[in-house]
Amino acid sequence: MPTAKQPEYRINLRPYRILYFPFLLPIALLLALFNKISPIPFKIYALRVERVGQMIGNQEEFYCALELGMLPKEFRVFVHRDIPSNMTVLAMQKRVMPIYNCFLPLFDVCHKFGGLGVSSMDLCKLAGSDRAHLVTKTKQHVDFSDAEKNEAQRQCRKIGIDPDAPFIPVLARDNAYLKSIKEPTDLDSYRNVDLDTFIPAMEFLADKHKVLRMGSVVKSELKTKHPNIFDYSLSGHRTELLDIYLSAKCRFFFSSATGLDAIASLAFRIPVLYVDFIPVNEAPILKPNCIMIPKKYWHKTEERYLTLSELLESRMAEMYTPQQLMPHNVVVHDNTPEEILAAAQEMEARLDGTWIETKEDQDRQSSSGPILNVNPKIISVQVTSGRNSWKRTLLAQIIIRQDSHAKSQTSIYRFLWRT
Repeated sequence: MPTAKQPEYRINLRPYRILYFPFLLPIALLLALFNKISPIPFKIYALRVERVGQMIGNQEEFYCALELGMLPKEFRVFVHRDIPSNMTVLAMQKRVMPIYNCFLPLFDVCHKFGGLGVSSMDLCKLAGSDRAHLVTKTKQHVDFSDAEKNEAQRQCRKIGIDPDAPFIPVLARDNAYLKSIKEPTDLDSYRNVDLDTFIPAMEFLADKHKVLRMGSVVKSELKTKHPNIFDYSLSGHRTELLDIYLSAKCRFFFSSATGLDAIASLAFRIPVLYVDFIPVNEAPILKPNCIMIPKKYWHKTEERYLTLSELLESRMAEMYTPQQLMPHNVVVHDNTPEEILAAAQEMEARLDGTWIETKEDQDRQSSSGPILNVNPKIISVQVTSGRNSWKRTLLAQIIIRQDSHAKSQTSIYRFLWRT
């Protein structure tokens, strides 16, 4: 039977197994025995590091759960089986958790025998989106060293960015990165967006702040001449350190929900504006001061957009691939430039403290609407209508309410839906 091909980003241990297996197998068996009799077992956890979103998100979920006392007592070390997508993030994480890749061969031996109660892939299986809102109940865990901060600020000044002034990173997902690591690009193509639809919003924001186009590998050039918009991704000055610093120190992060925005929302608790968001059932990843407008689901036979209630009841709110939606005769449409601009204007006004909530808004927030129960003990999402509209577009608000034992807090977010 042919051996399965490893991803290109996987650290290749195969040529060396003949050398370390005979020596490490007895140690693995002794550890397995130790874990059966010890009240505090020894575990080796694999980290997910091949994509920066999961690299931050999965580990942050773990830190939060550990801080809140949700995990059992263990002697833990951590390894990564893949080449890290960002070495700055790895350096930060090494300062708060024991990551020692010298244990990778021992992990490999245990993993080949089903784990033996020693190796664990549990961290790799986390969603990395913090649907339980643990980050709102815990402190920030990772941060820059003084040397990293000084170097990042030097790099900012080199490309004309004042690190002490407000700036806004913008990240529009395309398939260029997945192509670069030779992963399938058609499975979640509905998550990709058209960068051109972001331009009006970017130019609006650039009238007040520096705006930076982000992305380590991008598909096309930025089509704007606005002097305050900088195409950082194609500037030739992009670095792994600066990717993280710009995401961590911005006024807010403007994203189509991919990768780097986890640095802002999860690691550094920075507000995020999500546009072209999909799938809808991931709405509970929203944190305080964030806004989201999702993509729209078009029923081809009925020639209309599906309502939020229909998506929730049919479970299409969980679907985000052409393969999933095709049997329902449904396709996904992107947000329009006007919708994205309106979301950016609201985000800016809310952060400025100039957004005016009318009595009509407040009344609609308290009215009944579809409920998405993720976990009754943690969070629910209530959708009601808002006041702004464009032609036949309904802008809805959702209110995330935490349980009575959590810190009292109500956060308002936005959805865009067609009536």
